[in-house]
Amino acid sequence: MEHHASYLATLLTNWLGLERHDWGAFAHGQPLSVLERYDHLFAAVLAALTTILLVFLVRLRMTKVPRPYQQVMEYAVTFVRNLVGENVEHHPEKYVPLVGTMGFFVLLNNLFGLAPLPSGTGNWNVTLACALVVFCYYNWQGMREHGFIKYWAHFLGPVWWLAPLMFPLEILGLVSRILSHSLRLFGNVAGEHVVAGIFFGMLPFLLPVPLMFLGIFFGMIQAFVFIMLTAIYISGAVAHEH
Repeated sequence: MEHHASYLATLLTNWLGLERHDWGAFAHGQPLSVLERYDHLFAAVLAALTTILLVFLVRLRMTKVPRPYQQVMEYAVTFVRNLVGENVEHHPEKYVPLVGTMGFFVLLNNLFGLAPLPSGTGNWNVTLACALVVFCYYNWQGMREHGFIKYWAHFLGPVWWLAPLMFPLEILGLVSRILSHSLRLFGNVAGEHVVAGIFFGMLPFLLPVPLMFLGIFFGMIQAFVFIMLTAIYISGAVAHEH
């Protein structure tokens, strides 16, 4: 996919006087600064810092009669709690912090692409990192819940003599979740940005406003799908057989 440095990365490059040079075949040899080359990492760090700041501000200004900002944050936390609670049967509250943090991080990165900011989720490296974090987390929770041997033994299948066939297939299906989880988010966000860029170029004075609202809705849907799958994966890992 062709690389386009964000307006903010370009602005900071010029403001800070960062040196530009080519990166081989990357971006067709176009000279870029380190910030422009790795603006997806810049977006990821910016989203993480923004998430921390938002949570810090709401905790700093919490009141018994919530103000609008606190109400919005409380609604978001309640939404995540309900989402996790509907999918995870036992002690769902302990998984809310991870699911909520990933939701904020992905949503902010999705929305960054609507402003002159880099969008981390428009780059597969960032979505892959998110998927790997979720993958390691739910497998770790599964091993904590069931024990190392019992957790991995359930991938052997219900019949012992099919274990040599079932185990590789189950592990392949488990690992393939990393690709599906990361590529689904990356493909949808990157595709939306490409389509929006095409329409902006065709009708720059008519389409931007409705497409901005559509982009906000689209970004929220993609963040919801990501954390929904996260909750489902956690549920499958920690579930007890009845």
